[in-house]
Amino acid sequence: MKAKISIMLLALVAVALVAVAPAAAVVGTVPAGGVALVGEEGLTLGAIPAGTTLEWFESGANPLTDTPAYTYITQAAGANVIDPSTFQTRTGNWYLAPNTGTVVMNVQMPSIDVKAYNAGTQEDMTNERVVKDSTYINFRVDSNLYTVVTQRALVAGDKTDIKIVVVDGEGTTYTALYNDVAPAVTTTGLTNLVPTTSQFNLPGAVIAGVPLQSNWALDRTDYKAGVYTFYVQVNLNSLKDNLGTITGVTKSDVYTIELGKDDVKIEANKDTVVRNNDFSVTITGRPNEYYVLWVKGTSSITAPDTAPYIKPNQNSVYDPTSVEGTNAGIYQFRAGQAVAADVCAIGANDYYAMVKLASSGTRTVGFGTDETTKDQTYTIRTDYYPLDASVPQPAVVANNPTYDTVKVKVEAGDVTITASGDSSYYIGEEIVISGTNTDSDFTWVFITGPNLPNKGGSIEDPRVGVNTAVVTSIFYPDGTLDTVPVTAWTGENVETDDTWEYKWDTAGVNLDAGTYTIYAVTTATNKDDLGTADATYGTASIVIKKPFVTATTSSATVAKGDDMYITGNAEGDPTQGIAVWILGKNYALQTTETVEDNGAFEYKFSNTANLAAGQYFVVVQHPMYNDQFDLAPQAGNPAGGQTAVVRPILDAQLIDPITGNFPPVFILEGTGSLQGSDAATALVNAMDSPDIDDTYYKLTFMVEEPWIMIDAIGDKYVGETFSITGTTNLAVGDQLIVEATSSSFKPTEKTQAGGFSGASGTVLVTAGDKDGVNVWEFAVDASTFTPDEYIVTVEGVEAQQTATQTFNVLKAEPTAEPTATPVETAQPTATPVPTAEPTPESTATPGFGVLVALIGLGAVAALIVRKD
Repeated sequence: MKAKISIMLLALVAVALVAVAPAAAVVGTVPAGGVALVGEEGLTLGAIPAGTTLEWFESGANPLTDTPAYTYITQAAGANVIDPSTFQTRTGNWYLAPNTGTVVMNVQMPSIDVKAYNAGTQEDMTNERVVKDSTYINFRVDSNLYTVVTQRALVAGDKTDIKIVVVDGEGTTYTALYNDVAPAVTTTGLTNLVPTTSQFNLPGAVIAGVPLQSNWALDRTDYKAGVYTFYVQVNLNSLKDNLGTITGVTKSDVYTIELGKDDVKIEANKDTVVRNNDFSVTITGRPNEYYVLWVKGTSSITAPDTAPYIKPNQNSVYDPTSVEGTNAGIYQFRAGQAVAADVCAIGANDYYAMVKLASSGTRTVGFGTDETTKDQTYTIRTDYYPLDASVPQPAVVANNPTYDTVKVKVEAGDVTITASGDSSYYIGEEIVISGTNTDSDFTWVFITGPNLPNKGGSIEDPRVGVNTAVVTSIFYPDGTLDTVPVTAWTGENVETDDTWEYKWDTAGVNLDAGTYTIYAVTTATNKDDLGTADATYGTASIVIKKPFVTATTSSATVAKGDDMYITGNAEGDPTQGIAVWILGKNYALQTTETVEDNGAFEYKFSNTANLAAGQYFVVVQHPMYNDQFDLAPQAGNPAGGQTAVVRPILDAQLIDPITGNFPPVFILEGTGSLQGSDAATALVNAMDSPDIDDTYYKLTFMVEEPWIMIDAIGDKYVGETFSITGTTNLAVGDQLIVEATSSSFKPTEKTQAGGFSGASGTVLVTAGDKDGVNVWEFAVDASTFTPDEYIVTVEGVEAQQTATQTFNVLKAEPTAEPTATPVETAQPTATPVPTAEPTPESTATPGFGVLVALIGLGAVAALIVRKD
């Protein structure tokens, strides 16, 4: 009973305290279950007496049954503090203990932000530019503070300490702003704001036809042009003092609004630009209003020159001939002077436009230049155009004081050109021409030199003259006129790194030997017009040499059955290779051979075994400038079994439509054919024709029956080392089998003792001192030979030819023993014994007679032994 009385007394005390509290204190009274902001102090928690325990539960816990994660003991009325150290991490509902489920208060972190809007258009002008005219600004506070304001019954004198701070460029801080609504001038206070919604537009002066109320009239002289900063902050019940300044919590970001004069400004991102590059201009003026933009004073520029052009398809950069019914071209920037007549006539629509500025009061417009843009300083001008679709527009607006200009200088770029290698070439070679070009997106290439057009010839066909690009007119369906350059010759695109490259295949290019100049030009301008046209160019000098062919045979004489090689060099990189003609008695051959990158070629002439002995003629043919063989054999011309030499390139129009034959120059094979030297003479005479650009080289060689000769050998001795040599007309490198065998070698009975001595092996033919006569050599070691007659056989491997010769191997001569110096000593006189004289060796040819001589020597030796 006493406990109940105590609770009732506490409740009465609390009610009494509320009753006697001053009116301003109501802003600190949190109703049951109401919002309390972290950082607030001096709060009264409804009718909850001091010392009451409040419980806070983790998310997901049951406040009726679970143990609280934290508790708070309430203080006396007006003494509760939502201390950040306790509550900042424990937002949400706090319940009356123990486990009642009754919400005493809901703790939240404050949040706050601010924006500035154009009251008339409702556009967000935060961090934007506005013009000092009839623009009105309305502030909007975005926050959760409205829950506190609406839950706690504010009365006069209560202070929310929510305010918007506006500071001008001089540092002046405004607590109120003029809204300047006639007839009365009123102000909008910026302090002690009372937001009633999460997005609260400040109340201010009501303007007819304007959606938002005016807080700030920008046309007043009180507000000078410049940059103003603004932000919103809250210190309700000292919460900012306790929490500190936290962006988005107790204070918003600091924003700006630029208050500009009612004028226009235009700026370029580059003072100077190299031709063929872009630049831009930025217009600053009235937000969402229209401005005429053009390249001023360029009407004097004539073709082929042009002026910088406004790049197409840009946001809010409109077709100059139609913007909401207004033609920007007829706008008069001065009485009697319209924009359309003030710009370059070449593609006039490219040089002016109607531009609508963004809500920020700015718009960037891109300009382009190309190789036709004249290098000079240009003036870009913009004028304010008061376009309003609801009001009929005048045809012209003259002498507008609201305009600005900016100057941009366009400079010519540069082009360079180099040729690969040593700048000396044969027709048929590929020449890589390259360089840099900072002046245009395309590099035009032409060539000048001997027997070429004075104005320059096409790099692809130098005999065809190039023309300066002409301009043709194009009329569009809407009646507008445009002009485009037209030309018949081309070049190479310039890469993004300003480099370009052209691979010139000179095969088939009709040029004479001599020195030539290659031009790289930034516009399609020939040599005659370079001085008058605004073109940048570079040059490279090259030397063209006449291709030629040289050849030689591996030998002036070839033995039947041997291979022969025709080697040489063909300059000019003929893609067809070279043609080899071999002509002799009852023999004709034409074939082609590939030419290596270094110009060398080699043709192997095989199958000579069936050739008739005699002289043969070789003609090596180079296809020259057109890289085609202008003379070639055609089988079946004029009839089966015959082959004719024809001119397939020159006589292409004279081909027989039935047989497919060309008119024959002469018959090469078959009935009525020319033979040997006659055929060779007819062939070179045809190549000497001025209609034929092929060149040639002549050779001859002899075909002989193969022969091998062995040089005289002479007598040799057992144990001697010597060489057997000889000559041959077989080719260098041919193999010879050499055998030296005893003439006593013969088959024996299996029961007889037998023996053999000799030597054999292979040797290679090497070059001799005399043309057509080569040599060979075979080394012999006779240490194992027995005295006898030996037969030498030399046989060709490639050519079926054999030679033989004999020589003798004699017994080795005895070596004389040295005579000792006699010592004079008395010796008894001995009876002299006659000594048989040795029988002289026969000088007859050794053979089977050697055995008889050996028997005789044995008999004499026996007689001497008997006498002893």
